[in-house]
Amino acid sequence: MEGNGVLSETAVNNLLGTYGSEADPLYQQVRTWSAIDYSGGNSSDYDIDNETSNDTFQIDGGNAQSFDALQYYDGTITYYDGTSVTTTLQVAQDVNGESYIVPPASASSYGDALEAKAIESITLTSPAWINSDNFNGRRLTAEREVVEFACFTSGTLIRTPDGEVAIEKLAVGDPVLTLDEGYQIVRWIGSRRLSAEDLAARPNLRPIRIRAGALGEGTPFSDLLVSPQHRVLVRSKIAQNMFGTAEVLVAAKQLLSIEGIDVATDVTQVDYVHFLMEDHQVVISNGAETESLYTGPQALKSVGPAALEEIFLIFPELRDREPDRQPEGARTLLTGRQGREMAERHARKSRALVA
Repeated sequence: MEGNGVLSETAVNNLLGTYGSEADPLYQQVRTWSAIDYSGGNSSDYDIDNETSNDTFQIDGGNAQSFDALQYYDGTITYYDGTSVTTTLQVAQDVNGESYIVPPASASSYGDALEAKAIESITLTSPAWINSDNFNGRRLTAEREVVEFACFTSGTLIRTPDGEVAIEKLAVGDPVLTLDEGYQIVRWIGSRRLSAEDLAARPNLRPIRIRAGALGEGTPFSDLLVSPQHRVLVRSKIAQNMFGTAEVLVAAKQLLSIEGIDVATDVTQVDYVHFLMEDHQVVISNGAETESLYTGPQALKSVGPAALEEIFLIFPELRDREPDRQPEGARTLLTGRQGREMAERHARKSRALVA
């Protein structure tokens, strides 16, 4: 698509058209893009100048592919139910012409459109030139997070004054043990069921299984299922050396390099449950230390409009908060890249995540 930082008009226009159909929907073609190396040139991006920095990635764990360029397109997303939305999409391409629609680098209406429903097809209508930069290639910001749910699954045992209680049996007003402030009251609780069809359409929402003892000796005491974005507490010397604090919170999906932590591909239906407290807290779930619902903008988008309105009634200050303002976390919240690097270091050194 590009050469020496300049996009080929022919190559850009060749990508115009419709991708996916009722018989071959895009929701069955979701792929996982993983970084191999983008440290050359701009260290936070995949660079477009392949002669200077041959930045590489892999799809679904396959062979290395060299990044070429990113281009914006005006287009239409059509969902499985026939509804559609127009938006500006981002398309990344490798040097061999393999192209991928990628999520945004930060929260946006485009990201909302990708997450709204199962996507049947996408039509790229015309190139979208931003700030009159016609035919100038773009780098791809490496860290990209699609909004997901940060939740426990039903059956998870939460520590309370009455012992371990299944999360689906908790109610607003119930006390839950927190690591920092003793027993704190549940202010809001919500749930969402994902069917087999939902999970097939959005495999990125499949739960992560943390097997008994995978975090450390006896932790958790039984298999723990959480959503991919649900954060788990790590307490180790490695965390101290990397981040200047021994205790950090990291999304479960960033820990897949750890033995005993895997995507639960055998789960055919899941009930995700999340609860909110006065502040972000570390709670005890199946004996493991994990987070309560975090009220950052991304997390609140995942609960749905009706649930969000309930939360605003309880915490009206959240409604008027600046969109980019992040509330204080119970611990340092790692980015995806930080979490993966930390997990890989624990795996290489055979160190427990909770010591």
